Amino acid sequence: MASEAESLGFGGIGKIMKISGKSRSTIKAGIIDNNSNEEFGNRIMRIGGGRKPITDHSPELTEEIEKIVSGERFGNPEGPLSYTTKSLSKIKDELSKKNDTISTNVIAKILKNLGYRLQLNQKMLQVGEPHPDRDVQFEFINNKSKEFIASGIPVISIDAKKKELVGNFKNNGRTYEREKSPKKVLDHDFPLKELGKVTPYGVYDISI
Repeated sequence: MASEAESLGFGGIGKIMKISGKSRSTIKAGIIDNNSNEEFGNRIMRIGGGRKPITDHSPELTEEIEKIVSGERFGNPEGPLSYTTKSLSKIKDELSKKNDTISTNVIAKILKNLGYRLQLNQKMLQVGEPHPDRDVQFEFINNKSKEFIASGIPVISIDAKKKELVGNFKNNGRTYEREKSPKKVLDHDFPLKELGKVTPYGVYDISI
């Protein structure tokens, strides 16, 4: 706008004001910037310019978000990472009840600064009492593995997953197909006797 006003010469500021609806002071400030020798490099404005982060003029938002997610937090709070079952949209809804207007992108940045990450559930809690020799067993396996690896002997690890039905059954993954042409699968997850079930597993040498 400042450049256009200058190119129009006398009365240019008034014309640009009428077209843009901006104030005279705004256009004049632009003309001053245009005529200055300040170098911006790859930036579109000087350092410190532009809208300030919402947390600068509403610092309590960070505390409010922490309160919302803290009741739904799992894992060790003193660990390097925490995660929450509250989605960004739910957090936004909670904040809107207090008349706080904030985007989900800003909420995500605040959560990241607070140490939150999106994570899947982790199977760590054991059902029943642990075996009294559990640690001894793992220490023995670990020490033997180190001994074999040092001697150049392969150490084989077998990782098995839960049993899966064999056949054209529905799964939770998604694949690219032609629009409105989803892959058709069986409507019920009843086992097929002729195919049965399978246990997916992987075998690898951990010394490699």
